[in-house]
Amino acid sequence: MNFLRRRSGLRVISLAATSTLCILLASVMTQNGSSTGLLKRKPSVVLQASTTLITYPCPPDFYSISRACPSTADFHVGLTSIPKDFRKQPAYAYAVAAGRIVGEGIKVTWDLNDVGPGLYTATVQVRDNNEHRALSSVTVTITNCGDCIDRWVCPTMVMTCYDQVKAGTLAVCTVKMLPSSDRVTFEWSVNASSGEDLSERISRQGASISIPTNALAGQTVYVIVKVKGLDPSCATTASSSMVVKP
Repeated sequence: MNFLRRRSGLRVISLAATSTLCILLASVMTQNGSSTGLLKRKPSVVLQASTTLITYPCPPDFYSISRACPSTADFHVGLTSIPKDFRKQPAYAYAVAAGRIVGEGIKVTWDLNDVGPGLYTATVQVRDNNEHRALSSVTVTITNCGDCIDRWVCPTMVMTCYDQVKAGTLAVCTVKMLPSSDRVTFEWSVNASSGEDLSERISRQGASISIPTNALAGQTVYVIVKVKGLDPSCATTASSSMVVKP
């Protein structure tokens, strides 16, 4: 009986050890599988830029017709490298087609001062101690603003007035300039065919005016506008007339 118990006890111990060994083997196999899966992932990197478009402002003595051109431009572009699946702390090497890189590591600055319009590429190579490596690039466009014109280009001026108005109503005249400019002012003068100066009657100023026509039935109203702020070599006046009907 004692012998059987010993054998029985030994058998129980053996089964328990076997179970423990199976668990350990399964754990090791799982860990090896995970490590193998990690090693099979190819390291990668993504290079990001703080901006991919830089637009030059208009040169001195030029201005933007649409006013869409920037007044200043920043030619410093921030570059950020985002690595993935490197097992060791990687090193970063940057290469640029123009300008220069300032700084090192994950975040650097790409200095593009004194670089003309064009497309420019920055590339980063990331490598760890195990010689795993990855490449990524980003392109930045530098361009001139598209609607800059010489501030002293003579504009074309067109004045439009009502051909005729009924006495007692408002007569309206408008002057348009192509290209337009916010640097000019307008000086209007209005006279009746009787010789009366009607300039004090103007009720609205700027690029468009309104003229009350009370007591002007049967007369012709002559309107002149002088544009101030243009180059002296440019035409600065425009004129028109309208008939006031009874």
